[in-house]
Amino acid sequence: MIAKAGDVYCVYNKSLSKYTACQVTKIDESGKEAQAVILSLDWAGDELPKEDELTLMKPLYIDYMYWGGTFNLKKVNVNVPANYIYVGNITPLNNDDTCTYGSWGSGIEIYNQFKWQEIPKEQRDRFKEANSSDEFVEFEGKRRRKNKHNENDEWNDFDDALNLRVFPCLSSLTVTKWHRNLLEYLNSNPFMRELVIENHGKERLDFSETSIDRLSVDMTGLDELILNDDLSMLFLLGDVKDGCRIKACDGGRTLILQCDGAVPKIQGLEGLEKLHIIKINELDMADILGEYPKLKELRLWGNPGNLINFTKVSEFSELEILTTMDLFGFTAGEVPKPEELKKLYMLWMNSLPEDAAKEVKKLYKKRKAEGLDLWITKPRKAEWLAQNLDNPFRSWDGEENISPANAKKAAAIYRKTRAAMVKLVEEPGNGFMKAAEDLVREYADGFNKMDRRRPFIYTVERDEICMALDEILALIPDEAGIDKDKLIDLFDQLKEF
Repeated sequence: MIAKAGDVYCVYNKSLSKYTACQVTKIDESGKEAQAVILSLDWAGDELPKEDELTLMKPLYIDYMYWGGTFNLKKVNVNVPANYIYVGNITPLNNDDTCTYGSWGSGIEIYNQFKWQEIPKEQRDRFKEANSSDEFVEFEGKRRRKNKHNENDEWNDFDDALNLRVFPCLSSLTVTKWHRNLLEYLNSNPFMRELVIENHGKERLDFSETSIDRLSVDMTGLDELILNDDLSMLFLLGDVKDGCRIKACDGGRTLILQCDGAVPKIQGLEGLEKLHIIKINELDMADILGEYPKLKELRLWGNPGNLINFTKVSEFSELEILTTMDLFGFTAGEVPKPEELKKLYMLWMNSLPEDAAKEVKKLYKKRKAEGLDLWITKPRKAEWLAQNLDNPFRSWDGEENISPANAKKAAAIYRKTRAAMVKLVEEPGNGFMKAAEDLVREYADGFNKMDRRRPFIYTVERDEICMALDEILALIPDEAGIDKDKLIDLFDQLKEF
C-alpha cells in the first residue's frame, strides 16, 4: 500500500500490548524516492479505533528523558509495511517538515513516552532540572558536571554505587566489577536505562526491580539471571553456561536477545520472539530452530560467515522480520518460498551469494508490491568472497558514497600494512618502534590522499579505518614492549579526516 497525506495507520505495539497510531502528514517527493512524513499520535487501544474516534486524535507530545518536548515526526519509505493497518483518512494534524529519517517501526517512542509519564512528576521534574543545569558536584574527590548522562568505572572508579545519586539524570552505567550497594542504586533509579556489567563474580543476578531497558551482562559463571519486565534488549557477554536459567516476562516474548557467534542453550526463554546473532563464522539454522521455534524476528550478521541448513528458515512459520549481512554458504535453491513465510513483512539481505540474491528478488517481487519491505543489496560472486575474507573494508564495495577504486585501494593499504607488520614482528630489531611508526605514517597517508581527491571518509568510514589499524597493531606481542597507544596517538595526529 502506498501512503497518502492524511492516512491514519495503526500497528500492534507489543511492548504496550495495545494498538498505537500514526498519521501520514505529507508526502515529500523532492528526493530520488518519495518519502512519507509520519507523526506519532497520542492514542492506544485494545481494539482498532472507530471512524468517529479519528477526529479526536491528537499528536503525541514527546518529552521523555532527554527529549525537549516536541512531536515525533520522521520520514519513512512511502510503501506502508504489511503489519500496519489502515483505519481512515483525516486532515493532517501537522504540516511541519523534518530532517529525521527512520523506519515505520513498532511504536517504541509511544511506549517510552507512556512509561515516562508513569514516573512521579516530582522525580521527572528533578531529572529535567538536572539535565539543564550548569552546576558541578563532587564525585570521588573530583569536580564533575551534575547533568552527566553516563558513567564508567574505568573512567572514574568508585566503591559505593549510592554515590552515583549526585548525578540525577544518569541513565547509562558501565561497570567492570561488582560495587557495594549496586542493586540498591539500580532499584531506586527509574531513569537508569542502560547497564553494562562485566566481571561481577556472581552465580545469580536479580534485576527484577530495576527500570533497565538495555542490559549487557557477563554470563561467565552465572547459573541464574532474573530480568525486569520492562527490559527490551539483553546482550549476552562472556561464556554462557549450558542450562543457565533466565527468568523473563512471558518466557522472553517481548525481549530482544543478542549474542555472539552461536546459539545459546538457555532455560526459561521458550517464548523468545526476537533473536540477533553477530560475529557469525558458521551457524546452523537447525540449531536456532531447535532452541527458539517461535521467532518472529531474526537478524544475523556475519564475520563474514556461512549459514548451514538455510532451508530451515521456512519452518519459522511466525517469522515477520529476517535480515542477514555478510553471510554465505547457501544457494538459490535454499531460499524459502513466499508462501512458506506468510507473515514476513521485512526481508533485508546485504552481501550474500549472487545466485541467492537473484532468486530472492524474483520470488518476492510480487510481495514487495503488496507491502513487503524488501532490500537486497551487494550480491557477491564466489571469487569476491575468496578475495575479501580477510578484508576489513569489504563493506565499502558497493557503497554509494565510495567508488570501486577507493574500495580496492583501502583493501590494498590494509594488506600492505598488515604484511609489513607481520614481517616486522617475525624479524624484530632495535628499530622496531621507528619501523612501526613509519608503517602508521604510510597507512594514514594512504587514506589522506584518497580523501583529498574527493572527500568520502566520514564517521562510519573513519571508525572502520581505525578498527583496521587496531587489528594490525594487535599483531605486536606484548613482550615486544611497544607503546601501542603512542602509535594510535600518532595516527590521530596524522589523519586529515
